[in-house]
Amino acid sequence: MKVLLVKCHKKTLFSKLEPIVTEPLELEYLSTLLTELKIQHKIYDPLLEGNNFKKVISNYLPDVLILTGYITAVGEIIRFSQYTKEKYPTVKVIVGGVHAEVNFEDFFVDTIDYIVHSDGINTLKELIKSEFSLNKVVEIRGIAFNDGGQWRVNEKIATCIEKIPLPDRSYFIKYKNRTKYMNYSPMAIVKTALSCPFNCHFCYCKQLNMGQYATRSIESVVEEISEIDSPYIWIVDDSFLIDRQRILEFINEIKRKEVNKKFVAYSRVDFIANNEDLIGELAGIGLIELIVGMEAVEDDLLKDFNKNSSIHENTKTVEVLKRNGILLTALFITGIDFTTKDFKKMRRWIREMGLKSYTASIFTPIKGTALYNEYENKITTKDFSKFDFLNLTLPPVHMSNLHYYFQFYMIYIEQFFRSKYIRGFVINQLKNIFKFGGQHD
Repeated sequence: MKVLLVKCHKKTLFSKLEPIVTEPLELEYLSTLLTELKIQHKIYDPLLEGNNFKKVISNYLPDVLILTGYITAVGEIIRFSQYTKEKYPTVKVIVGGVHAEVNFEDFFVDTIDYIVHSDGINTLKELIKSEFSLNKVVEIRGIAFNDGGQWRVNEKIATCIEKIPLPDRSYFIKYKNRTKYMNYSPMAIVKTALSCPFNCHFCYCKQLNMGQYATRSIESVVEEISEIDSPYIWIVDDSFLIDRQRILEFINEIKRKEVNKKFVAYSRVDFIANNEDLIGELAGIGLIELIVGMEAVEDDLLKDFNKNSSIHENTKTVEVLKRNGILLTALFITGIDFTTKDFKKMRRWIREMGLKSYTASIFTPIKGTALYNEYENKITTKDFSKFDFLNLTLPPVHMSNLHYYFQFYMIYIEQFFRSKYIRGFVINQLKNIFKFGGQHD
């Protein structure tokens, strides 16, 4: 049996600049599994390799094709499955990933055979071992499968995170000099938890792992980090800084094992604002940047998002990180009910705080969240590639689409002219694009 594992992407306006290029971690976990099962396999990520899917599959000729990607790549995943079945009809096509986990019905098409909707690694193991025998497949939890044109959905199952093997990073080693987070390269990524313990209305992460928040032991996390051949590590949990005791343990374990890395991670503002002593210690062990969901510049909006945080904490977070020499990348959301005054208020707050790095996202109800159900009848597009937080999927309340986009992109235009950090990065990327002719598109 030969297996081809493919990470699918749909490039957006900003991703063409490639500010972030990461290893396909989910496929590296599957590589460990397939190696254990002694199954020949190959990972393909076009963002890292270039080439094109048609060329790769024709050269490799797999028996099984595994496709994964985020919500914006749903169309790409389906197109790859269609091409595969047209050219190589005997290939078994399996789809997995975070979108498939919650919205598996979006892949109910006749060119896909199986959808892994929970406990991905163990479920795939059982599916491969079954050799796709219908008598065995019907008993496998964690999948949906196409039974002669009729889709059947088996029971979901949560993941026991401590039993997940470490990822095989051979692919990362091969392409690590292409990986990056802004100006940091090479950049490896590490996941220490599944789902999220908070209940922000707009967030998709809470829906994962059947809504069950689960964490790995800090000892295993630091052991993994210490063995990764990369100076930069991005901890990609939805929020790594949650539990004070766990972070203390992380700091102590990094010191004990004398790990010399630079870290980027996600955090909430309440943890930073209320634990400055730990922020200082994190800076001391190599934390160089925190990506923080501030979302809004008014308490009323934060309350609407169910963030359980405040503008006071947003402001204090900026101050704490500045004092400790940690770069802040702040994340904001612009509402569809924003007025021109609201946009100006957000831009003014950003200026007053002296933020050098930040992103803004257009309010977008993601399928699988409670907000999607609330706004479903108002959503103006069925094209998942538009759910990239840079396109309107709902009609603005107080202005035309064109006026809204103008106000929204003014946030980024101001950043370009005010921030040497961002301006330098964009200029360098544009130079590279023109120099190499977009060879990795």
